[in-house]
Amino acid sequence: MIKFFKNIFTPRSTQTSTDSLFADWDLISYELLMEHFDVKEEATERGKNNAPATAASTPDDFHNSLVVRYQKLIATRVKEISSRFEGLETRADKAIESINFLNDAKTKFTNEIDIQLENYEPIITDANSRVRSLKEEVNEFKAKNNLTRDASYPDSKLWYYFLLFALLGFESFINGTLFASGSAQGIFGGWSIAVLISAVNVIFGFMVGAFWGKQAWSIHQPLKTIGIIGFLLWVAFTAVFNLSVGHIRSIYEEGNIALDSNPWTEGFVNFLNNPIGLVDFTSWVLVFIGILFAIIALFDGIRIDDKYPGYGAIVRKLKDTQAELHQEVDDLKESANELYDYYLNTGDEAIKKLGQESIELREGHDFIKERVRNEYPKYCSYYSDNFRRLIGSYRNYNLEARSDEAPAYFKEEITFDWDTDNRDDQLRGLSSKIDDIGIKLGEQTGLWAANRKELDDIKIKFLEKIRSYDSIS
Repeated sequence: MIKFFKNIFTPRSTQTSTDSLFADWDLISYELLMEHFDVKEEATERGKNNAPATAASTPDDFHNSLVVRYQKLIATRVKEISSRFEGLETRADKAIESINFLNDAKTKFTNEIDIQLENYEPIITDANSRVRSLKEEVNEFKAKNNLTRDASYPDSKLWYYFLLFALLGFESFINGTLFASGSAQGIFGGWSIAVLISAVNVIFGFMVGAFWGKQAWSIHQPLKTIGIIGFLLWVAFTAVFNLSVGHIRSIYEEGNIALDSNPWTEGFVNFLNNPIGLVDFTSWVLVFIGILFAIIALFDGIRIDDKYPGYGAIVRKLKDTQAELHQEVDDLKESANELYDYYLNTGDEAIKKLGQESIELREGHDFIKERVRNEYPKYCSYYSDNFRRLIGSYRNYNLEARSDEAPAYFKEEITFDWDTDNRDDQLRGLSSKIDDIGIKLGEQTGLWAANRKELDDIKIKFLEKIRSYDSIS
């Protein structure tokens, strides 16, 4: 059972014991071949059975198996030689590609950074134009409004929005708690009233500070007047609104709200009759909290941008466009630097590898030359003689064991031919290519130091060129 599952999950090797025997260029003795192929046993057993038949005109399967094995043996060696040739040719071609790369590095680097510039140029030109236009607008704005200082505004508005919502939530919670004692629905009923009150205090204060009241800093009298009026109205509204809320809260606290009465209306009427007539301490707390949070929201709105109306917005727009221009130019510079690093590092690596490659190619060529001209003929001749002897021995042992006549082809000459396959032309071509690689390598080794310097100069000139596209630099 274990063997069954092992055979399922472990693929069987297709290599036979004979394949392993002839795995390399060893010259195996005739005696070992006789033993390996069981020539004597096979011949004797077949002879006792008078096989092959006297009338047979073609060799039997054992004879054919030896012929096939010899042909496979020679074909394997030829394939190995061809594979070595292909490997050397491939390595030589790659070495030539590296040499060509070294030759063309400057030209290709120049062409590629020019292509990058062509791709980026419309975007950079457009951003550059917008920067210049906005700089003119900012300068005109500053001149028109007598501004000599830089705009002051936060890098991020997130904190100010967070503060706004925190004020809204915190005041709603406090107001809701203070209204809870007089509300029929308790604390939740108090919160429903408090959210509206808090929203009026916080949002109105923020809006006045961020937009309307900010006009008070304008040098233009109409706008300044509008801003001052905005602040005054805010002060009046905030005081009236919160005092009215205090009176309304007092009505809730008393708890004697009739079914047909409106505590909001009654609270406002009480405010009109006696604005500061609150006697309940909690209601006064509510008034002061409302005014305090409204003031904080007002300053939050003022500080969210430059206090001079419109100044922060136009300067921020210019800064954003400048950042966009800088980013495009930086991207182009980075692309040029990446190309420079690629060509420089690839060239250095090519020079480093080509020296070793040239030596190994020559060694590989000499090795395969020796194998083709000496080892291969010796190998083929050796096994041609030995397989001929194997067939001869097979026939002799078969004849000794037979009781009838042997087939007529037993008397025919045994031949095992093989192709000389000297590959002189291929060897000469490969040798010439390797020599050419060595010569060009010698030339490139001397030139690459100068080429590296030229690559650096090309990059520097390119970076200087693109500075003209950056109006800020």
